[in-house]
Amino acid sequence: MNHENTIVVLGGGVGGLTLVTELAKSVRGKHRIVLVDRKTVFHECVNNLWAITQDVPDYGAISVDFSASLRKAGVELIEAEVNSINPESKVVETEKESVRADYLVIALGAQLSPESVPGLADAGYNIYEWKGACDFGSALKSFENGKIGILVSRTPFKCPAAPYEAAFLLDSALREYGRRQRVQLDVYTPEWQPMLSAGDEVGNVIVGYMAERGIGYNTERFALKVDSKNSKMLFEIDDAEYDLLAFVPPHTAPQAVRSSGLTDSTGWVPVNPNTLETRYRGVYALGDISSIRLHNGLFLPMAGVFALGEALVVANNIAAQLGLCQNTQFSGEGFCFIEVGNRLAAMGSGNFYAAPSPKVSMTPPTNENWMAKRELASSITRSLKALESS
Repeated sequence: MNHENTIVVLGGGVGGLTLVTELAKSVRGKHRIVLVDRKTVFHECVNNLWAITQDVPDYGAISVDFSASLRKAGVELIEAEVNSINPESKVVETEKESVRADYLVIALGAQLSPESVPGLADAGYNIYEWKGACDFGSALKSFENGKIGILVSRTPFKCPAAPYEAAFLLDSALREYGRRQRVQLDVYTPEWQPMLSAGDEVGNVIVGYMAERGIGYNTERFALKVDSKNSKMLFEIDDAEYDLLAFVPPHTAPQAVRSSGLTDSTGWVPVNPNTLETRYRGVYALGDISSIRLHNGLFLPMAGVFALGEALVVANNIAAQLGLCQNTQFSGEGFCFIEVGNRLAAMGSGNFYAAPSPKVSMTPPTNENWMAKRELASSITRSLKALESS
């Protein structure tokens, strides 16, 4: 089949999958859509959080192979590692083949890099990976007493609420096990307050929740190394001991993106905040890989809800350039459910593009919010399975 244009999307996460499925509905086979990813299995990372308390089914039940459903929608798949990106020519070299785009969208996400902090990988459990979260949950079940540390090793990191949610879920689990009074639970982070970009109201509420539950909160702790032999975290200003450690590893842009000339001094890809276009015409970046500076000097958080919203805007605007609809803009609106244990979740929502700073407010924890988060977490997996069976 002859296609007028080729749209290449790098990355099969929330943003990439949303973009290609939406775009496929618009172009209806008239233009070529190519998705490149080294795997064809989608797994929503929020399930890693629930794996800590072993409150999820097995991996197969919460993941989906999207190859059949996307091919059915008319999307071509290249299952391969991205080796290089030339944003000027829009040529992408993979380990299998090269592909040239008329429109190129980079949605490769953030790469986890625990090796960036000496000793970290051997010291505890990476709760931002499925296996690490499951193994930490298993260790927790037999943990009788001592110190549990939750370490955020570097900023920025995706899912800004997740380390705090982990602390609340651990607190609830330990109370259920009847061991909370024998366990010291602490969060260590380079941040000066939780969820910085969301503002003081959200941060103060989360700090209050931690205080109510007796969770220690240690701010501005930049981890230099972790001494696994002596179970000690070494920071710039002091150190801290632990008996059981869960950690959020440093995040970096994938090597192919870093060597492409697309990143700036932040290490991420700056984009137009309204269109997600990079400084190269027809080249877009969205989700965790993109860098959007807010009016208060901070950056739009790495969160799935933003990747989803950005993908819808980019899909629409590429379709608009193909003469299929009208342009639209990303508004900066977003929300986040924050689990606090006992099947309850608060919600922060608002406009992150507001001046002079984001206008984000918190609603109190409810079971309805908790159920809504569960529903949202499975929405993409359900959509892909429905598409395959349709």
